[in-house]
Amino acid sequence: MIPADEEVGLSMANANTTVEDMEITDEDPSERKVGSIWKDLNCLCNPTRAKRPGEICSRLGKWSVANANQFVSSIVVSICMIPEAISYAIIAGLPPSFGLQACWISCMMTAFIGGRPGMITSASGLSALILSRLVNTDTIGASSIMFVPLVVAFAGALQGISACIGLSRLAANFPEPMIIGMVNALAILAIALQFRYAKVFPLTEEDTYVETAATGTAKAVELEWVPAVVLYFGSGLAWLGPWMNLFVYAGEVAVACICTMYLPRVTPAFPAPIVAMLAVVVVEFGLARQFNIFTPLIMDYGGVQVEYPWTTVLSPEYSLPSFSSIDTWKIIMGYGSALFATQFVETSIALNVVNRLDESNGPGFLVLFGQGISNAVIGFMGGMGANGSVSMSVLADRTFGTTCLSTFLTGFMMFVFMAWGYPVIDYMPLSAISGINIAIACSFIQWRSLVAIFTTCLPERRRKLLPPYFQFGRLEVFFIFFICAGCLTADISAMLFFVFAVGVFLFNVCYKVVGNKNEKEETVEGTSGAIEASVSNTIAKLMQEGVLPESSSQAKVNKRERVDPMPDPEEADDASVGSDYLDSIASSWSSKGDGSKAEGEGIYYVHSEEDDDDSQA
Repeated sequence: MIPADEEVGLSMANANTTVEDMEITDEDPSERKVGSIWKDLNCLCNPTRAKRPGEICSRLGKWSVANANQFVSSIVVSICMIPEAISYAIIAGLPPSFGLQACWISCMMTAFIGGRPGMITSASGLSALILSRLVNTDTIGASSIMFVPLVVAFAGALQGISACIGLSRLAANFPEPMIIGMVNALAILAIALQFRYAKVFPLTEEDTYVETAATGTAKAVELEWVPAVVLYFGSGLAWLGPWMNLFVYAGEVAVACICTMYLPRVTPAFPAPIVAMLAVVVVEFGLARQFNIFTPLIMDYGGVQVEYPWTTVLSPEYSLPSFSSIDTWKIIMGYGSALFATQFVETSIALNVVNRLDESNGPGFLVLFGQGISNAVIGFMGGMGANGSVSMSVLADRTFGTTCLSTFLTGFMMFVFMAWGYPVIDYMPLSAISGINIAIACSFIQWRSLVAIFTTCLPERRRKLLPPYFQFGRLEVFFIFFICAGCLTADISAMLFFVFAVGVFLFNVCYKVVGNKNEKEETVEGTSGAIEASVSNTIAKLMQEGVLPESSSQAKVNKRERVDPMPDPEEADDASVGSDYLDSIASSWSSKGDGSKAEGEGIYYVHSEEDDDDSQA
């Protein structure tokens, strides 16, 4: 295993706070890393416009060579996304086309609008758990699967609204313990998902069509406990047979995992995932199948083909529910809000992980707004919705796909595979994809946080002997463990974490607003007091030097006791405040218009008991 806390960039040293990490920062938006596909496609216009055919071909050739890593990364990521998207669709109880449609539309749309460079969006497992409740719902007037496009579009609209009302700051400032807990949970779920590929595919050919979807029988709101890790694992599905096929499958997974993990340490000249895929293909078709040992391919897991990827919900195979019914809107708004909360949390975690990988801050507003628009389009074209994917984003980073061009090409290659390239891609062994995904999950899981669960049980004197990165508070470790366990054991945990995060965020906003108001009032009071002290000190000095007149009582007092000027608490900062005003006061008080001095006009006066005796006499 790779203890790759430093690789992903998450540090337990920053896990000492939970609320303070969500403070609103006054960061300059120009310093945020904003990417767009248009910046990567300007080779024909920058620095000058290419006009001659030879110049155009030359620039395109150089541009292709310069972006070779982006092309390779898009191919690797799109191939690894295929079985993952199919699995999430099966978990949700939907045809595989729903998951595949969500992947290519979201990647292309977010790249066009201008999201986070290097961040991959795809179908989500936690969102699939929410949709599975919807598919099993006993709806009125239509099959429950027909509500999915409407719920996805409504969730997309909420994402766009959340970006406009400022929740993008929350997305970019999640507490470190929550990020680490969610990352660990997503890594464990990603590993559990790989066991599905070693089991019998649960769908028949008829189940892959939208028209054959059955109506659910559960209640609209069913408070049932559903462990997420069990659904990812595929409980109840039969393993591959005979046993020799399963053993060979495990060996191919080990080969792909070892190549992905350790080949970059030997030589970075070759993309490790590509080498892993080629190695498994050689083992599968060059050795295993020569001895009649067959392991599952992508075609055995539903295949990547989608007959009409451009189909919309307006086609005859969709029978949308009536919009005039109140029950329809209750289902859409209820499940749409739950889906939005889940997608928001996963996107925020992915955004923070990519920020640490790239060591820059991504545009939270464009990420949320772009995904809101893409989910609205996905709903219109019959998809299950998409959000930021931690595992695929880390895979893209490992293959040097760190631009919006890579994200766009990932969606484009997915579309090509679905429409025309499926005869080739369907022969890719699932064991290769499983080994790559396990290696990636092991690279971004936070191993130190798991070890910290045991180190916090040690006595304090023994904990002081540990390295500094293991010396953090027990409360933070408990919070990380609670977040991780919640994601693994409850399908609605992400929605609950969203409610908690929004509550903490709003409290912090109100706290900061009230704090700024009190700070301004204290600043005004302090400035007023400093000005008053400066005026008094200056006039007292002028009176002592004889520039300003003194009253008779003041003269008597000054003879008996010298009155020192009042100390100036902020003389260095406020010496220049009101200097012109002091000069005007000194000139006006030094003499009257007729040259006579008014009796008793001394303004700096110390009252004493002897003054009372003089007044009585």
